[in-house]
Amino acid sequence: MKKFIHLFLILVILSSCERKSGSGNFKHNQNAVDKSIKQTKEVELNHDFEGKESPYNYHIEVISITDGDTFIGLTKEEKIKIKYRIYGIDAPEKKQDFGARSKDYLSELIAGKTVGIKTNSQDRYGRYIVWVFTPDGRDVSVEMLKAGMAWHYKEYDNSKLYEALEIQARKRHTGLWINNEPVAPWDFRKK
Repeated sequence: MKKFIHLFLILVILSSCERKSGSGNFKHNQNAVDKSIKQTKEVELNHDFEGKESPYNYHIEVISITDGDTFIGLTKEEKIKIKYRIYGIDAPEKKQDFGARSKDYLSELIAGKTVGIKTNSQDRYGRYIVWVFTPDGRDVSVEMLKAGMAWHYKEYDNSKLYEALEIQARKRHTGLWINNEPVAPWDFRKK
């Protein structure tokens, strides 16, 4: 893949050059060269520091936590604020039991940090539904489920891992599962 990217960039630069009349030298079109350099930087953003291809679509800085499954991130280059919803989990609402604890736990994991993002889709509220990864590569959905700070959102995800982590947290009475019959967020929202 890396060889293909380099070959592509060389072709872009060469195609953006004009041949001087009567000589074999090339005169660079500065706009095309600048564009090629920008494209190279964009490609490099999807690679880690060792030059390996990154497993993430991009990285963002987390600037605020809305609740246990929603946060706002700031893009690196454009400095645009984007609202994200974490894929595969549904955390307690703010006014619900464990709502504040769930939000606090998500804050511990990602607030003020640069995280990896894998985009899944966009919901009807305009939020991007994403997998989020801590700076050390941990799946935030996994961490929230293990800590008993969210439900596996089975209506939208069929991950056996997420399902097993919720079952394990329930059996251990971890986090919100300390309550015998916690109210699921999707039921709480109906009230």
